[in-house]
Amino acid sequence: MDKITKDGILTLLNEDWAGYVARIQALSPEAQQAFLEKQGYKRLADLLAHIVAWWQVGMQNIRNYRSDPEAVRPEIEVNDFNARAVERVKGVSNEQEIQAFEAARLEFAKQVQAMDKADFMDERILNQLRWELVNHLEEHRIV
Repeated sequence: MDKITKDGILTLLNEDWAGYVARIQALSPEAQQAFLEKQGYKRLADLLAHIVAWWQVGMQNIRNYRSDPEAVRPEIEVNDFNARAVERVKGVSNEQEIQAFEAARLEFAKQVQAMDKADFMDERILNQLRWELVNHLEEHRIV
């Protein structure tokens, strides 16, 4: 996605990301495990927790950008952040994390729906959307 637009992001959330879990689950058990291992995760819940954690940060950053013209993206140590996301779901089932993923996806779509034209002219917001939704989908693409 070259140009970030409201419609494009909503399509990404409501189609591409909405079908993400189903596409993984459509793989054979062996292919699912191979995909997860290639992504660096042992369980589906771990991968989804990683995605949800970044979405939560992204949504918070966007709220900050919308309310404060001087807001900047906080520095995050990526490896520690990812490890903490996985640790938080250690005792959580795949089904429970799928529900959390879906709730976060719907929340992100609701936030994007509420954004106005000016928001889509703010480079900080565009970059956040690009990283959390476009690039992240590409990074975790199911082959």
